[in-house]
Amino acid sequence: MLAVKVKSWFKQFKQYYFTYSKGFYHLPCNGSSPATLLESLGSFPFIKHSPEKQCISSSNPFCAGGFYYQKLEDGCWIIYSKMRFKTNVAFDLIYEEEENAPIGPEDYYMLSLNHVSNSVKVSKSVCEKHLCFPQYSWTFFKPRERNCDLNFKGGQAKYLTFYFNEEWLRKNLMHNQLFIQGGLDRFIQSPDKYLMWPLSGTEPVINNFELYDQIMNIGGDLQQTDLLSMKYHTLSLIFDFFRFCKEERVIDTHLAIEYEDKFTISKVENYLRNHLLEKFPGIPHLAREFNISETKLKTEFKQLFGKPVYQYFQEKQMLAAKEILTENQLLIKEISYRLGYENTSKFSAAFKKHHGYLPSALPYQQQ
Repeated sequence: MLAVKVKSWFKQFKQYYFTYSKGFYHLPCNGSSPATLLESLGSFPFIKHSPEKQCISSSNPFCAGGFYYQKLEDGCWIIYSKMRFKTNVAFDLIYEEEENAPIGPEDYYMLSLNHVSNSVKVSKSVCEKHLCFPQYSWTFFKPRERNCDLNFKGGQAKYLTFYFNEEWLRKNLMHNQLFIQGGLDRFIQSPDKYLMWPLSGTEPVINNFELYDQIMNIGGDLQQTDLLSMKYHTLSLIFDFFRFCKEERVIDTHLAIEYEDKFTISKVENYLRNHLLEKFPGIPHLAREFNISETKLKTEFKQLFGKPVYQYFQEKQMLAAKEILTENQLLIKEISYRLGYENTSKFSAAFKKHHGYLPSALPYQQQ
């Protein structure tokens, strides 16, 4: 039923708003500035814009959620987006300016702390619980650089995005020691288009999503926000990013993945996530299946998701195995067979390596 509604709605509006390619519905947004971005979001159908609450909310065949925004001061904005996706969606930023034109006062840098939680396809006969695996990352884009957020059906995403123009950058950040020590001055002067770095999910910085729910009064009735508090926490979070760049040597070691390759690597991850209750397919098979070289697959997957392909797959397997065994839907020997292990001993060893205890220690497995 949903597919029929999407096709019907898409046919009606595609000439004005959307395209479909690479397995995603592409939603173009004018990314020239925070104001034009909000204006273009507000022009979508099925949109409600509440200027007094500074929120744009939507529920349509593609996604549901909201964009909460605040102009902190001239040249600096924050947009906090929280979305749930009903189909595969790619938000494409488009620009009115020429690509090689000099950066002007209306061009904005984008620094974003990202939380994406993707669902896992598991039969209810195996696990009744809806499984989701969160992924966290930092991204930092220069003005007018092509940016596309890829979101899979069933996933949820939160993006804390700070926008600042060249004047605000030079006035407030450029001469800060952390900015320089983190190598951001070199990045600004380099030909590199953007930075992207995955997080493990244990860093204290991820608590900012809950913090901004409070300070932006999301879901509350108050129409007044504590602007001073918001400015303070925004600067603090920006400096957390500078500190992270310094500690992880991000500028010296990052790899900028090309636009087309990001689709491919994301599809590989989506494939692995939805085939966790199977044996690892192998790098050669994945490379053939997704038409990418083995070297590029291994290099770019690690950059995008923080771990080598097999390690990432195995860790997600162990997380899924814990949930399934906790529900007592499968025995240890049954799940070890499904995951491609030769025997339960090898599966138990892998489980203990990840979780710190044997699967037999789980409450239901002791009965």
